[in-house]
Amino acid sequence: MGSFEFLENQLKELINADLLRQPITIDSPQRPVVTVDGVEKVLFCSNNYLNLASDRRIVDSVKATVEKYGFGSAASRLITGTMTHHKQLEEQFASFFKKQSALFFPSGWTANEAVLTAIPQSNDIILLDKLDHASIIDAAKASKAAFRTFRGDDLSKLERLLALPDHDRKFIVTESVFSMDGNCADLKRLVELKNKYDAILIVDEAHAVGCMGDTGAGLAQALGLTDQIDIIIAPLGKAFAANGAVVASEKTVTDYLINKARPFIYTTSPSPATCSAALTALDIVRTEPARRQKLQENTNYLHDKFNKIGLNTLNSTTHIIPVVIGDAKTAVDISKQLFDKDLIVLAIRPPTVARGTSRLRISVQSDHTMAQLDALANTLEDICKTAMV
Repeated sequence: MGSFEFLENQLKELINADLLRQPITIDSPQRPVVTVDGVEKVLFCSNNYLNLASDRRIVDSVKATVEKYGFGSAASRLITGTMTHHKQLEEQFASFFKKQSALFFPSGWTANEAVLTAIPQSNDIILLDKLDHASIIDAAKASKAAFRTFRGDDLSKLERLLALPDHDRKFIVTESVFSMDGNCADLKRLVELKNKYDAILIVDEAHAVGCMGDTGAGLAQALGLTDQIDIIIAPLGKAFAANGAVVASEKTVTDYLINKARPFIYTTSPSPATCSAALTALDIVRTEPARRQKLQENTNYLHDKFNKIGLNTLNSTTHIIPVVIGDAKTAVDISKQLFDKDLIVLAIRPPTVARGTSRLRISVQSDHTMAQLDALANTLEDICKTAMV
């Protein structure tokens, strides 16, 4: 048997740098208050933005689907793994995003991988925002196309790259709401640039879908730009509290992905129960705007509290609120102190964020109470004062 000492040495290096990560285990439903080792704690780092993860209607729809269809799909989509629920989901989400067609993938990661490894060709270029999710970055690296990055807060580099005549096609890829900084992409300006230089604009709405827009279709809908986005990628594991991801675009795009995207072709399809959960969540998202309104109220309230305290929340305007600490060890220490006060806020450290910008990533939920938000703000203020942050 080979030796894994080389891995052990690297783990020791992570420990010494305060960068080792270990998951905590939740032994209750995902709600604003969860149980860890028998102790109730308020959860402030979940992506369960609309508190649908344990919604009774979703639970009942999943139970009914399992009773009728069983659990597993038992094959890939192009063998016998396409079931009624997959087609229903794709039709409903195509309508939701006002696109010709939609295709369902097992995860946001596989959706981004499928789009960026199948569609851009060898003489094309992919232009990524520096803050894009790891799944987008890794997919671009695996693509046949070249790729470059740009800063979302200064699009002059992007325009220079778009103006170059070196490539057949140019793809601009961005998240709408950035997962670690909580700020929004300048979609209006990106649409202007895409039209000016005849580029293709791909937007990952992972942290906006369900939370923004009149019917919850994301930031593009909120800005009236849905028809200007060429490909929408919508992971359903956040506000929709399901699994999988939808790619919505022209039918030519989804037909091409069905035939060319290896992450679609060579994997077992999501279970019909997963589809049922997403469809029920979609109905709730469409018909219960009060959830989005309450999320925004909670978000505004916590932003105001943090601003008065003087915490560094970067340029966040959304339900994702980073509190930048700087040093990884200090961020971990503050996270542990919050945990001891029955508040769960995990420290985000390199390589997820740049060195020197370790932070607490706080995510707001629609069902958080004012008392819970106050407890977080007051406790964090006391701890940060002691730590001189």
